[in-house]
Amino acid sequence: MSKKTLWRTTPLFRVVIEEVLSKPEGILESEIIEILKKRYDIDVSKPELYQALIKLELNGFIRVEHIGKEMKVRPSKNMMDQLLGASR
Repeated sequence: MSKKTLWRTTPLFRVVIEEVLSKPEGILESEIIEILKKRYDIDVSKPELYQALIKLELNGFIRVEHIGKEMKVRPSKNMMDQLLGASR
């Protein structure tokens, strides 16, 4: 067991929102899990990912759509409006 599985310096929801914002067209949950493993060396379980997604959705940062057995995650319209407004 690596130290990264015991302790994370960046909260999971923060890493997830950064990846979702980098793909405003949407990203599948399986892609998020793959990116977390390859890019951040984070081995995350589906329940752990779902908890982070629920937290982000309830706070209005993302929208989650069910597509078959997968979920597609996109930044919420309000989040994109805030980001675009802040960059002007």
